[in-house]
Amino acid sequence: MNEYVKIAMATRNKVSRVTLEQQKQILKLYNDVIKELSHKAAESGDKSLTQRWTLDYINQLKAVKKDLRREINKQIRESIKQGAKIGTETEQLIFKEIFRMANIDPGEHFTEMFSQVQDKVVKDIISGNLYKDNKTLSIRIWSYGEDFEKDIQYTVNQAIIEKKSASELANDLEKFVREPAKRGTDWGLCYPSLKNKKVDYNAMRLARTSINHAYQNSSIQSSNMNPFVEGIKWHSAMVHGRTCELCIERATEDKYGLGPGIFPKNDVPLDHANGLCTMIPYISRSLIEVADELRDWIDGSNNSRLDEWYNEYGDYFAYKKI
Repeated sequence: MNEYVKIAMATRNKVSRVTLEQQKQILKLYNDVIKELSHKAAESGDKSLTQRWTLDYINQLKAVKKDLRREINKQIRESIKQGAKIGTETEQLIFKEIFRMANIDPGEHFTEMFSQVQDKVVKDIISGNLYKDNKTLSIRIWSYGEDFEKDIQYTVNQAIIEKKSASELANDLEKFVREPAKRGTDWGLCYPSLKNKKVDYNAMRLARTSINHAYQNSSIQSSNMNPFVEGIKWHSAMVHGRTCELCIERATEDKYGLGPGIFPKNDVPLDHANGLCTMIPYISRSLIEVADELRDWIDGSNNSRLDEWYNEYGDYFAYKKI
């Protein structure tokens, strides 16, 4: 594993930790909501469910759904920001190492250009500009909230058909938040349409995808700001039975003649939903070789590529070209 891969994989691990923490938070949100709805039902004890009771209960559900949607939106937005920030870390670390070897102090404003990348990536994901359907994050979360409300309404209606009491419905709601295999066969018989459905699946899927897209797009955009990066290498886990054919193809084919899995840094595809692939900046030379080139340029050697790079990003650095 070369020096660039080590840096990229270390930052990728941070994304995994952010994603895992987000999953826990979303599950807790759904647990809390289900407990609230269950408690509301349990207050009626062993009374049989009626249409009148259902109308009152649905009003409670609408209020709870609104709070749930707001909290999910808030948490996913924060995780997107973290993913975008981590996505720029690989290039920052590579740059810092190159500058260190070249004995150059980039100045305290060096990180500002990466902050701009982060802000743009976050804005594009939240506004929907990153996607073909242009759906905003809020709209996506809103649709999942509608699905959640329909699922609870279905549960209530099925409980009425089965002539269940309010307390029995409360128990069934608490089972809904569990993994499908842990709900018991009786639950699936009463609620066949929800038998294998995870109450938090769509929200978790959205969170995983948004965080990963924030990380990957920040990685790509920050790589475009590094004059030494020649392409982006697509790295997949290659776990048998778990890595899809598309990701295997992207990681192994030499489509552009740059090497297996390497894309031009301005033409990297967007990962699919639920994807967890890694973007690794491809630099064919060692850090020492790159640092020597930069040092030579600082000392006066002609280098049109670095001239062009400095003209675009030089304001972010304290040193001046000689």
